[in-house]
Order: sequence, then structure tokens, then C-alpha cells
Amino acid sequence: MATIVGSWMLLVALTVSLGATEARANPDVWVEATITVAFDEERVSGLEFSWAFDDFYSAHTIQTYDLDRDGALNSLEAEHLRAETFDPLSPADYFVHVWAGEKQYEGQDVDRFSARIEEGKLVYEFFLALNPPLDPEEEPVTVSLFDRENFVDFNFADSAFLLVSGEMTEGCRFRVARGKGAQFGHPRPVTLACES
Repeated sequence: MATIVGSWMLLVALTVSLGATEARANPDVWVEATITVAFDEERVSGLEFSWAFDDFYSAHTIQTYDLDRDGALNSLEAEHLRAETFDPLSPADYFVHVWAGEKQYEGQDVDRFSARIEEGKLVYEFFLALNPPLDPEEEPVTVSLFDRENFVDFNFADSAFLLVSGEMTEGCRFRVARGKGAQFGHPRPVTLACES
């Protein structure tokens, strides 16, 4: 009898834990993203991101932060929005993961941030300065937008999702593929490799 009760309790525990895992499998926020890779003297000096949020999150957030209800975010509203919704993402590195080769890069800082309402959608734009800059001729540079908790789901825009500012050498190529090795689990990391 104890074996039956023990087996039943194990089955209940597994069902509850699998149910909890399944419940987390659906994100609450969807973001359509673009990435601009900034070059300075053939090195990657920063990454600029644009995030366009889904209709539901946009509507709720705009209603909360567009205090004067004019359909735009003034500087005070944008500052308040940043302090309450963007800055708290700092411990998660703003969901931005960067590697030089297989080594996770540490040292990116938000240099600029702006928020606006565009066609009823909330849009964030921000720039992460890479200090020191990375040389894609020495080893590939990989960037991924990924929330390990799966609260936010990132997808690339349908067109022009990957842009370049500054001068990129002719031997540079981008590749978007499911993460392997150090990027395992990341659905769409972007890798830049350059040949001299």
C-alpha cells in the first residue's frame, strides 16, 4: 500500500511540476526586434536595438505612462517609463547576450535609450556600447536576444532586421542559426565573422 501511495504522490508531483513548466512555456510579451551593429575602425563598438512590443503590452503600457493622453511620450513620461520598465532589466543584461568566440562578453552598458509610440505600438530603442570593442577578424561575435525565463519572446522584424552602421570590411558575413555550444538554447543568435 505504501508503494502505491508513494507512486501516486510521485505522479502528482511530476504532474504539478510539468504543469508549471508548461505554464511558463508561453511568453507574456512579444517583441519584434532589429539590431544595428556599429563599427568603428573595423571593430564592433556597439549594438543598437529597436523593440516593437505586441498590441496588448503596448496598449497597457501606453495607458499607464502616457499621462497626458496625447498619444506620444514626452521626455518626463519616457524617463518614468524607463525607470520602471527598462532599467529593472539590467540584472538580466536587458536580455542581450554577446559572445566573442565561445566566451560570454561582459561590459556592455546602455548608452542611449528612447521610447515612443508608433502606430499604436510601444517602441524602445537603445544602444549598448561594447567596451572594449570586439574584433570579428580575431573571433566571431555573436549576439542573441533571449529571455531565459521565457516571459518575453523575441522575433526579428520581417525585413531589414539586421543593419550596419560605420564601415564593415568586405570579408564579413552574418549568419542566423539556432544556438550551439555556448549559445545552446538560444533560438536565433546572430553571428558575425570576418576574414582579413
